[in-house]
Amino acid sequence: MKTTYIVVGLIVSGFLLGFVTALFWTPTVFPNIFGAAQQANVREYTIVIEPADIELAPGVVWHAWTYNGTIPGPTLYAKVGDLIRVRAINRLNLTHSLHPHLPYYDLQHDGSQINIITGVGKGSMIPPGGEWVYEWPATKAGIWYYHCHSADGGLRIVDHMLMGLYGAIIVDEIDEPPSRNFIVFMAETPAVRGAIVGSGQRPFYIMNGMGVPGGEPELEKVFAGKSTVYPGLKGLEGVAQLFNKSMPVFKAKLGERLRFHIINIGDLYHSFHAHVGDHRSQYVLGGRSWPAQVVPLVPGAADTIILVYNKPGVFLFHCHVVSHADAGMIGLIIIEE
Repeated sequence: MKTTYIVVGLIVSGFLLGFVTALFWTPTVFPNIFGAAQQANVREYTIVIEPADIELAPGVVWHAWTYNGTIPGPTLYAKVGDLIRVRAINRLNLTHSLHPHLPYYDLQHDGSQINIITGVGKGSMIPPGGEWVYEWPATKAGIWYYHCHSADGGLRIVDHMLMGLYGAIIVDEIDEPPSRNFIVFMAETPAVRGAIVGSGQRPFYIMNGMGVPGGEPELEKVFAGKSTVYPGLKGLEGVAQLFNKSMPVFKAKLGERLRFHIINIGDLYHSFHAHVGDHRSQYVLGGRSWPAQVVPLVPGAADTIILVYNKPGVFLFHCHVVSHADAGMIGLIIIEE
């Protein structure tokens, strides 16, 4: 008799548990993103993977690998709901790729070793002389990026990346307010043998492929006409000779809404600090300001900060790992009336 009660009790308990579970718990349903997505607009780009010689400093040449001849490569813009389509052509003598840091794209467009291992989208690892058309849906607003994911030539993936193969992807909401957009890639100069040649002083840390050996103190020496890195330069005119050659310089009008899209593509910790500006985080902190006006960036991290200046002037920005700034990572923001 006792056994009968126990069995009945278990049956009733199981029924109640199932009823309560069905009543209060609804399983997560994941939409079929790839099958259901109907793109409203296609953003088409052509990117050529090609060599370029970049003068890092007097007497120092970087035999770089690039997307379209620049470091960083082209910025890809899209709105949420768009499809980003990139025709990539490889004119280098090693296999290269474009690997996106975006959510919810088809595996065949991953541009990584998994494409070779699985055979799915194998061509997205592009051999010399080959090409591939990547398609990535822009499903979420944010600052994203792409980079080479190859390890061909006996090199590491990080070697391919730091040779210059990286670029930004900006995906905006439909109603994103008008802004002036600036891209800042923080990185290190590559360690690949023969990549950087010359007898001059090289910057060890760079932003957008540029760096000032000696950092801000070196700018003082240039102004005073006492620089040994940049001999012959003096005064404001001398400093201006470095604009967008040895350091990134951005210009804007007073009162403009500025968006700085900052990406640490390097292998080390970096941080971003712009003098005077309030560093309001658009994505990571949801509109709040970064404490102490410093954006911390572990390798691979990114954020967009919104700056509005209330006075004209020339303002420094740099990595706030100060030894990195001293070894090259500095730039200027010029606000004009």
